[in-house]
This record gives sequence, C-alpha cells and structure tokens, in this order.
Amino acid sequence: MPAPSGSSAGESVAVERDCAIPAPPPAANVQVARDITYAVMGGQPQRLDVAWPRGEGPFPLVVLIHGGGWSGGDKSDYHSAMRLLAGQGYAAASVNYRLASAPRNIFPAAVEDVRCAVRWLRLNAATYRIDPARIAALGHSAGGHLSAMLGTAAEVEGLDGACPARGVSPAVSAVVSLAGPQDIRTAGALDPSQRGMVENFLGGRPEERMELALLASPAVHAGARTPPFLLVHGTADEVVPIRQSRSMRDTLRAAGIPATLVELPGVGHGIDEFGGSGPFRVSTCTTLAFLRKWLRPG
Repeated sequence: MPAPSGSSAGESVAVERDCAIPAPPPAANVQVARDITYAVMGGQPQRLDVAWPRGEGPFPLVVLIHGGGWSGGDKSDYHSAMRLLAGQGYAAASVNYRLASAPRNIFPAAVEDVRCAVRWLRLNAATYRIDPARIAALGHSAGGHLSAMLGTAAEVEGLDGACPARGVSPAVSAVVSLAGPQDIRTAGALDPSQRGMVENFLGGRPEERMELALLASPAVHAGARTPPFLLVHGTADEVVPIRQSRSMRDTLRAAGIPATLVELPGVGHGIDEFGGSGPFRVSTCTTLAFLRKWLRPG
C-alpha cells in the first residue's frame, strides 16, 4: 500500500541487476484469447488479447499498453511479453486504443479507452481467471504515459467517454512506466519530434490548450491514493527526456508514494521491456521483482 498522505516515501522495489531471465512457456501451459472487443469507443471497436496460465487462479493481471506516440503501434507489439508473463503466473492483456490523428481521436480518447479496458477486464475477471484486486499497468513511451494515467487519475472526472462499464473501477495496484511522458505541459518543450507528437495528441500546442495538458499529465494527478511506481528510462533518450521520469519519481515520493527509477546508461528511447542482455537486463529483473512484490503471483 502507498505510504500515508503527507509522508515521504522511498523505493518501490530494490534495483535488481541480475536474475534468471524466464523463457517463454510451453504453449500447452498458457491459454490465449485474441481480438476480443471490450467496447466501441467513438464509433470504433476497441480490442484486446489475453493470456493466462492453465489452472484455477485467480491470477494477478498485467495490462500491457503499447507505445507509438499515441498515433501508432498495436496490441500485437506485446504478444511475446503477454505469453512470458502468463508463464510467470500472471494473466496478461494487451490492449488497443484509439490512435490520435488530429483533430480525430485526440485526448482524452486513448485514456478513455485504456480505462474502459481495465473496467472490462475487471468485469469479466472470472472468464480469464483474473484477480480483480491485483492489477498492474505496464507500457512503453505513449503506453508508459497511459499506464501512468491509470495509476494517478483513476478518480479524475472527464476521462470516461462512452465506456459501457463505467460503474466498475479503472484503478490499478501498480504501474511500470518505461520512457513515458509524465508532464504533458512540458513534454514537447525542446525536442521538435516530441513536440509534434504531443500537439497531435492534444489537438494543439500545450501552452494553447493548458487545461487539457494539465488533465493529460500523470504528474499533476499524483496523490495519496496513487499506487507504487516503477519508472525505467534511458539516459540518452532524445524523444522523451529522462528528466520526465526523474521529476515524476520526486513528485511521487513527495506525495508519499513508493517510486523507483531505473536509469539505463547510454540507452535511447527504445527499451526492450523483457530483454535479457546488456543494459536491459537490469530493467527486466527489476520489473519482474516489482510485479512480484506488488501483485504477489502464485
């Protein structure tokens, strides 16, 4: 549980620099369901894939959210991670969401969708052997931002859209955000490519749409009810500067929330979420330790 409001907090998990990297499980040990429509949002069917271990469960759930600058990517990007996690005793769901192409599908469309996906998974927990009380969100880049929004903004109004499962909570118990923008107000301040992505996501420049930029910023919403965070970021990231994760770590700890930042020396924006070699080994080992600590599988 998060530390009491008003207190300071430290690490959410100890950094692990080495571990046994899990191998993909045999197909016979994992059940998979693909292309399930969880909602029709903005007239567009949104789908997810789920993998879970064979057995009675219930299993803790990891919701995987792909990156792509809020305008690209697909749930298939996380298929291997989904199966790997199922082999470690988790249910894992990889979700699609509306992709921004301003003026279509701008914020809060993607946030509405991932919140709706969590609600749908919680509502259908028995079908996929999910424990609805143990859910984590994990994503890279734009997916890291959306994961962080699930962690910090579960109770914020104006982020639900037409989700048919609005009576069910979108809250998660833990967040892993890899190279995710945490403060949309400043996310595009320096790098032109990032500035273009942010403007496409918001439908305009942050300084001209400050109310939306505030609402879209996980760092703004961090508070006493925010779950523990693991942040992973490359020190050479020129798309999302590492200061975004450093500042978020400090913001979370000031709010009394356990937060760990794993800095990957010399790594740019691309992060191999479950890689077993080079600088990604520490990221993988710490992520697996974080999930074990806060979701307690098996």
